[in-house]
Amino acid sequence: MRFDDLLASLGERLGAEIEDAGGAAAVEVDGVPVILRDAGDILLLHAEVGEIPPDGRESILAAAMEANWLYEGTGGGTLAVNPADGRLHLEKYTWFDRLVPDDTLSMIERFVATVETWRKILSDYHGAPPVIEPGKISDLPYPPPGEFLQL
Repeated sequence: MRFDDLLASLGERLGAEIEDAGGAAAVEVDGVPVILRDAGDILLLHAEVGEIPPDGRESILAAAMEANWLYEGTGGGTLAVNPADGRLHLEKYTWFDRLVPDDTLSMIERFVATVETWRKILSDYHGAPPVIEPGKISDLPYPPPGEFLQL
């Protein structure tokens, strides 16, 4: 398969023409823009995950690095930080000769599902619970993990 064949096949399945913008194209799946890039014998998929919470940068990046280990938490992709803006992105590649036209859309959908999972991780991040000195009553409506509610 070649890049133009891929775009034609996807366009047919999606019911829309997908424009080749000089070796790159964009499709939106479930509200997630995905960039498709022709890299010779390789198709590169790319999507922005989002802004890393400033107070969670260290823990989010540690989680991303662990997720990259053997691609276990990335659906076969790689999480990376865009050096231009510091935002988290997911990238994945596959060889054109391994693509089957009927499976390409489901591959992109799985990629989008991984992007959505990481977007949820970013949006749900609340940071570490505050450290409470022993003997002080917390202003939290519940006790911190490992402590009993003081009466």
